[in-house]
Amino acid sequence: MTEQVAAIGTGTTNQTPGSTVVVSIADLTLAWEIQSNTINNDKLPIIPTASRVQNGQILYRLKIKATLTSIGKNAPEARHTLTVTSDRTGDTIKTSSAATDAAGTVTVTLESREKGKLKLSISEKDITSVPLEITLSDAWYESTFLLTGYNVCNESDFSGTLVTANGLSNQHRDDFLFGARGVVMQGTGMALNGQYVRPTRVGSAWATNSRGNPTRMANPGGVTFAYTTGVHGAFGAVTTGRSIAVDPRVIPPHGKVEIDSIGTRYADDRGSRIQDYHIDNFLGAGNGVVQTWQASGFNSTQRKVKFIGGL
Repeated sequence: MTEQVAAIGTGTTNQTPGSTVVVSIADLTLAWEIQSNTINNDKLPIIPTASRVQNGQILYRLKIKATLTSIGKNAPEARHTLTVTSDRTGDTIKTSSAATDAAGTVTVTLESREKGKLKLSISEKDITSVPLEITLSDAWYESTFLLTGYNVCNESDFSGTLVTANGLSNQHRDDFLFGARGVVMQGTGMALNGQYVRPTRVGSAWATNSRGNPTRMANPGGVTFAYTTGVHGAFGAVTTGRSIAVDPRVIPPHGKVEIDSIGTRYADDRGSRIQDYHIDNFLGAGNGVVQTWQASGFNSTQRKVKFIGGL
């Protein structure tokens, strides 16, 4: 998005020798200036905290200062009404006041759920201006996000007895399959042979301890498993260094974001405990990746997040 200043006058030449071209110059000229945001002090739009995703689209909000100047007076033009419109029907335009202030300015707020190119213009005939060309693509979330990490279990972290299980051709450790930290609870686990295991049918309740916390499947025979090619999230395959779990009301499914100090991630998953401005970064399999993450200093911190529009 670039800032633009007003044109003074325009005319069209012709091919008749000695002819003249009349150029009409309005006394009033308009200059546009896209305002810097308070998130990163750049010219990108923000995604308002109170907004929510609709039909897979975020809400862009961009503020523009329009300044009206009188050439004859060489001074700002105050108390002048401006009507600003977009060349796209889905965009919403609001002005901070009905007329320009003492400095000849009015703040224009553009809101849209449609990414891509647009032009803002004014309809007043007594003002010379050129349309402001804007491209909506990347945007900063107005709110920061709580950043946490999650993993799936790894059979190497368990020590139970090797057992057979419905749906699996190999034996695996009992607590890896049926324990409260195992595959049934986490949804997927990495076996010792490098294959991933997931439950396909859970026909058993949890046995609990004296405090009411689950310990293991009460009826292991009621659970069926299958080998799978990887970790599958709510919206697609989940990959270390790429995938995050999000609240899809805030970051749309498959959305691409850039997390401060972390890098680019994709919304491949969701979680029942991931609500509002919370991102859960997928770490991989096993306890080791969790220990590394906790030592990194990123866990449970607030991070700026940029939505990548992908144009």
